[in-house]
Parts: sequence; C-alpha cells; structure tokens
Amino acid sequence: MTITAQNYILYRTTALTYQPASYTGIDGKTVTPAAVTTQAVGYVVGTQMLFSLTGITVPAGFAYALDADGKYPVGSIYTPPAAS
Repeated sequence: MTITAQNYILYRTTALTYQPASYTGIDGKTVTPAAVTTQAVGYVVGTQMLFSLTGITVPAGFAYALDADGKYPVGSIYTPPAAS
C-alpha cells in the first residue's frame, strides 16, 4: 500500500481584523473609525502537501481542508461544505 501526499489548504475560520486608531476631528470630537477586516473567514493562508492530518495541531482560528484539485490558491476564499 502506497500513501501519497495530497494538497491541503490552511484557511481562516475567524476573520483577521484590526481597529484603526482614534483621532480628533476638525470639530474637536474624537472619531473612532470602524474596524477593518484584512482577511475574511475562509481566507486561504497557505497550501501544503501532507500525507495525513494525523498529529497536526491547528492554531485557534484556522482549519485544514483537503484541496486535491488545487482550486484554492493562497489569498482565495474557501467555503467549507455545510454540516449535515
């Protein structure tokens, strides 16, 4: 039995956002800009050839998915299938 490496993607399960700094407007009032999302949920941050996911620990806010066809390059958005 031969085990073959397959293409997996690492994608975000939580968005990466940041809060721009507040500033004082010309009217003297404090302005707090809205938070900005730089990487949405599903954003593919990496691809990797793996034999399996056994023993791999994924950081909080990320998940692996098999991408055998290579449809999801880094920077694309992956939408996982709905849970059944």
